[in-house]
Amino acid sequence: MNTSVEDLIQEFIEQEIPKRKALNVIILCGSYAVGKATERSDIDLCFIGDFSEFQRESHVYKKREFQLMISSWSWYEAVIQNYERKNNIDTITTMLAKGQCLWGESERWINLKKLAIKYYNMGPNPATKDEIRKLRVRITDLWNDYCASTEENNRNWLSFHIIQVCVEVHFIIRNWWGTKTKYQLEELEKRDPHMNSLVGNCLKAKGTKEDILYTLCNHVLNPIGGFMNESWSSRTESGKN
Repeated sequence: MNTSVEDLIQEFIEQEIPKRKALNVIILCGSYAVGKATERSDIDLCFIGDFSEFQRESHVYKKREFQLMISSWSWYEAVIQNYERKNNIDTITTMLAKGQCLWGESERWINLKKLAIKYYNMGPNPATKDEIRKLRVRITDLWNDYCASTEENNRNWLSFHIIQVCVEVHFIIRNWWGTKTKYQLEELEKRDPHMNSLVGNCLKAKGTKEDILYTLCNHVLNPIGGFMNESWSSRTESGKN
């Protein structure tokens, strides 16, 4: 992060601190915290303190956009330990695990960061049998729609959707944290070069080569039972969805 951006962030937080009496700590998160920022990147900040509710704010300051996540210590702790692991969303977990304290360094913040690192390393909760069945059905249905389609543009459109879903499912069944679309191929290249190569082949084919797309689907589905060709049922317990 260059000096001019550092100075801009410092100016912004200095004007925000007096406005927020409940504020205890400010954490720089996102692309600027991990060294991946570009000229178009937002500046992400977590405001943690004795706030009564969660709030998101967006501010434009000297032509730069600041995204604020504002909430209490207990809210951040609950999101890290429960919500994000259950839903395979590592937004807050990653922000805190990789965040940099800009103001209000304290033992409480150090402990929260340690908690975030712990749960980030644990990964999301593994998919249940029912969730895996739904993933198999989802890809199988898309594949059948693709095979049944005779219109070129529709086949191309379906093929790109299948690729995206296959990547998302690949992350879930391997118990990897979900990540933003713009980082998915980068993560694949590091974690599973073969899968990354299959995705690249499908993108180059642009929906025109059924066998290449089928190979991708098989690579994703084989570890969890393959295409859904057997009978199944979905039951809902009384009072539950």
